[in-house]
Amino acid sequence: SAKSHFRQANYGLAEQHFRKAVEVNAGNAEGWLGLAASYDQLGRFDFADRAYEQALKLAGRRPQIVNNMGYSQLLRGDRDKARALLLEAKAGMADTRLVDANLKLLEQG
Repeated sequence: SAKSHFRQANYGLAEQHFRKAVEVNAGNAEGWLGLAASYDQLGRFDFADRAYEQALKLAGRRPQIVNNMGYSQLLRGDRDKARALLLEAKAGMADTRLVDANLKLLEQG
């Protein structure tokens, strides 16, 4: 599955599976988010931005999506944008462990 490929760091295969999922069902916000994360890992940030846009349109500005967008900015080296997005995500989360880990990465960089 797309998620298992992603977890195993097979980002090219994950991207293919997530892309098929959104081609079959363009209303699949989770598929768009997975596709965006795959593109981030592949360094295809232009495509990641488009996929995040679709996820936001479908699911709204949910903390999980904003967290991933913050991590994407961290990968790109835009620390200010990353910090703003990660703090926005943290404010909306009950369990902040994932965003806290991303903020720690930001501080270490």
